[in-house]
Amino acid sequence: MTGYEKSAVAPMEGSGIYNRNSTLQAAGIELALPLWENMVRSVPVGGEPVVIADYGASQGRNSMAPVRIAIKALRHRTGPKCPIQVVHTDLPANDFSSLFTVLDEGSESYMAGQSGVYPSAIGRSYFEPLLPPGSVHLGWNSWTMHWLSRKVADAPDHIFASMSGAPTVRAAVADQSGEDWRRFLIARSRELREGGKLISIFVGKPADRDVWRGLGDELWNSIQDLGRAGLLSAQERHRITVPTKPRSLAEIEAPFDTNAHFAGLRLEHAEVMEAPDLFWLRFQESGSAQQFGEDWANMMRAVYTPTIKAALDPERDAVAVIDTLFARCAARIAANPQRNEHFIGVAVLTKTSAL
Repeated sequence: MTGYEKSAVAPMEGSGIYNRNSTLQAAGIELALPLWENMVRSVPVGGEPVVIADYGASQGRNSMAPVRIAIKALRHRTGPKCPIQVVHTDLPANDFSSLFTVLDEGSESYMAGQSGVYPSAIGRSYFEPLLPPGSVHLGWNSWTMHWLSRKVADAPDHIFASMSGAPTVRAAVADQSGEDWRRFLIARSRELREGGKLISIFVGKPADRDVWRGLGDELWNSIQDLGRAGLLSAQERHRITVPTKPRSLAEIEAPFDTNAHFAGLRLEHAEVMEAPDLFWLRFQESGSAQQFGEDWANMMRAVYTPTIKAALDPERDAVAVIDTLFARCAARIAANPQRNEHFIGVAVLTKTSAL
């Protein structure tokens, strides 16, 4: 892995904001927890300390349940004294303080009532090597691999580069997404022990359907509203491009040969499944379109604010712009409530051989 370009992609909004606005992501994770538990029960372990790597931990809230499940299942197999090392990784600018606060004080912390569990963190991109070769028993990765490692193009006509009407932008995004997936798999293969297992969960896309189109359109239209009001320049609107791409089943499987092998990994399971829109369910119960709009706007704000801030001119009052933008977005969503078709992609992999 040479020639890696340092990521210019920003982490989630800090100060615990992502933790407080990631219930939708947590609901998607729940769908994959049975697969994760089966992995933990079947991964080879001996008398050595067990290493769990959490690739793309963000602020930690959505890592607590899977790690807690893993500790319980491992201790059932190895006994209560086997040391377990949990390594959380994310970009250097990530809000690691919130992660460690959850670990130390959160009621959902996997550390509660445990001994012999040793958490730590690494502030580097997972497109680089992070841990010693052959050291990881279990890898957990959720809600990150739809983000590109870098912004390859500014879309002139949408906030999501993958939804641009420009063929060159869409092609650049697709190429980068495929390269990122291969690079991620190669790096993880080097770190996994033989027999080690990895699960990756991300925004998925059925082959015959568009996803996140309605919400993406509302956010993009809100950006245009601010442009018409003189609050965003044409150059800023052009730069506000979120470098993400949902991954289809064919794209998950693309690096693997006919025997489902790639880079010393075997693809054990891959699927794209529909996930619940918790905000729509809440709206169905309450009837509050205003709350529905605020729920979606707050979630998108927690995810996209750092990327949007980076696109603003330096002299801008970024907080004021962001406040206005997402208030406008909430109003747009509330004016026409729609259920979001929401899918997750899941890949389960096992290390079978050296690279």
